[in-house]
Amino acid sequence: MIRRRGRGRVVLPAFIALCLLIITLDFRQSRLGPLERARDFATTMVNPLQRGFAVAVRPIDDFFSSIAELRDLRTRNTQLEQRLERTIAQSGWSETLARENRRLHQSLKLQKSFPTMKVVTAQVLGSTPSNYRWAVQIDKGRSMGLRPDMAVVVPDGLVGKVVQVTSNSSTVLLLIDPGAAAGARIVQAGAAGLIAGGGASDNLSLNLIGNTSKVAVDDVVVTSSYNRGIFPPGIPIGSVVDVGADSRLLEKEIEVAPAVNFTNLEFVDVLVESGPHGRRAGGRAGGARRSSRTATS
Repeated sequence: MIRRRGRGRVVLPAFIALCLLIITLDFRQSRLGPLERARDFATTMVNPLQRGFAVAVRPIDDFFSSIAELRDLRTRNTQLEQRLERTIAQSGWSETLARENRRLHQSLKLQKSFPTMKVVTAQVLGSTPSNYRWAVQIDKGRSMGLRPDMAVVVPDGLVGKVVQVTSNSSTVLLLIDPGAAAGARIVQAGAAGLIAGGGASDNLSLNLIGNTSKVAVDDVVVTSSYNRGIFPPGIPIGSVVDVGADSRLLEKEIEVAPAVNFTNLEFVDVLVESGPHGRRAGGRAGGARRSSRTATS
């Protein structure tokens, strides 16, 4: 036991001295020493293995990186879709408010043009089965004061007239229907006549205008009180697009392009008369309608 302890006391200092010697030699010989050459040899042998391992592991690392990136992309895509939906909803709401605001201003302007009448705005529900070729149904009726033969307009001009009424809906005969007619006046010529629907044609026909009247293309046509018409005077109807030049005829053949786009009606305004004058409107309008049919026949 005493010998072993003595040997251990000798080995430990010797080992420490050897380490110090190696460190000293390595420091002195720098890159030219045997230890440095051994390190270079080891590095030369290990580097290819490191590169091979990196190449082998890279696809696995890329795979997990791709999964993480895909998850991030999906999260980002969901966030962008939500933002887009909110933006579209806000945009749609803003457009709705803008349309409502324009409609309100138009109704107020129309109310100023016809101060003795009440303006009732109605939504067009679509075409309705009836005896008329060109008619639409609206969501206002007798409960709002609507009656047959009341004028229906939009900001662009005359739409037609109410022909049938229920409690909460009405049928509107459009001006382009072959059975529709209205008193009309050419603003520039001052000549009055009767405007009628063209049916298959997109244009209206202006009748009862004498051949001596000076009528030109682009002349403006508005409603008049001709033949005790039921429509208030001055409502735009359209503009002249063609004038017949046959001198043998007593009347001019005049075509009028309507001011209203009848295929894109969403809301209309009904001019509701009030008071005793309004209650007599039905009988007066009926007489006007009978006179119009007699004139067109």
